[in-house]
Amino acid sequence: MTGHRENEPLARRPLWPLAGVRMQLVAGAVMWLIGASILLVRGAGYIQGRSWHAWALAAGLALGVLKSRYMLEGVAERAVDRIHARGRAWLPSFFSLRSWGFVALMMGGGMALRRLVVAPDQIGAGILGAIYLGVGAALLLADRVFWHAVFGRSRNGAVTG
Repeated sequence: MTGHRENEPLARRPLWPLAGVRMQLVAGAVMWLIGASILLVRGAGYIQGRSWHAWALAAGLALGVLKSRYMLEGVAERAVDRIHARGRAWLPSFFSLRSWGFVALMMGGGMALRRLVVAPDQIGAGILGAIYLGVGAALLLADRVFWHAVFGRSRNGAVTG
């Protein structure tokens, strides 16, 4: 269960247990789902109670659909392909080091924006809310690439395995 053979030399054994392809796909799907959920909740909180919130919601969701289709679905497909190509591997490596760095950069950028630009009850909060809704919607929509891979379906719905 540890992901290595008992007769393998100790120096060649991994330090951590290895995860199978399906577990890595589930981890990637859950990670995107958590990120999308956080952004959608925060975004809704920023536009709540504003007279122009319907416009911010519509703009954010429209941008989210476009970002998902033309950017994040490709990123998700490359991550799924990477997981399939690598096979069993250390669980946190379901994303590449570059991808984890991008996650950290985006989180840091979001924190910086909240602290530097957005003040409660000002227009900047509504704009940030629209951005959060758009990115959250894009993550949520593109996350289906991971879930289709988990359940053995291609993007067009055909069973792959």
